[in-house]
Amino acid sequence: MRITGTGHASMRIDTGAGSILCDPWVNPAYFASWFPFPDNSLLDWESLGDVDYLYVSHLHRDHFDAAHLKRFVSKKATVLLPEYPTSQLEDELRALGFTSFFKTKSDEVHE
Repeated sequence: MRITGTGHASMRIDTGAGSILCDPWVNPAYFASWFPFPDNSLLDWESLGDVDYLYVSHLHRDHFDAAHLKRFVSKKATVLLPEYPTSQLEDELRALGFTSFFKTKSDEVHE
């Protein structure tokens, strides 16, 4: 297993079973009052975004960077969707071009 930190809460996890990109955030949020530190904009996001799975924990803009997701993350990736009380996260990701979703349940193991 290899874990690559990509700034803030974001990381890429590579395993023999596949790769997962979690909470990628590059662009300033909330009128540029929040920004990744250190600057992660020069990372090789073309490669980092070529993953089997995407996990976005929630819709706060320091975890859900719509412009970055649309541009750099493979739309072939299966989204590991956390159990959410509404469809808002899935709806937002579908609007960006993601089509494959694996809906998880809290407190359940998924293989």
